[in-house]
Amino acid sequence: MIKQEYPQFTIYADKPAIPGYQRAWVWGLAALAILLSGLAAGWLFGGVRVLSMTRASSLDGAALLARQDAINQQLRERIAGLERALNGDACTPTALKALPSDGG
Repeated sequence: MIKQEYPQFTIYADKPAIPGYQRAWVWGLAALAILLSGLAAGWLFGGVRVLSMTRASSLDGAALLARQDAINQQLRERIAGLERALNGDACTPTALKALPSDGG
């Protein structure tokens, strides 16, 4: 038999000859590599999604704010018209125009 120069590099002929601790190390390192790969992918893809959502919300935020201000102004004008209609004669054409015709 040939003397092995490096005993830590043993080649086993069959699977049962491999020590259990070596098999456990191999499976443990494989599981750790898969876990770390998943965490890195999640971190990278999660960062991209948050970045795109932040950019989209900041761009849409200005448009939404302008739209909301326009709607608020329309509501203020409608409320002011209803208050004028209710303070005066409710049967005038201006008052009837300000009051909702759909009952709500």
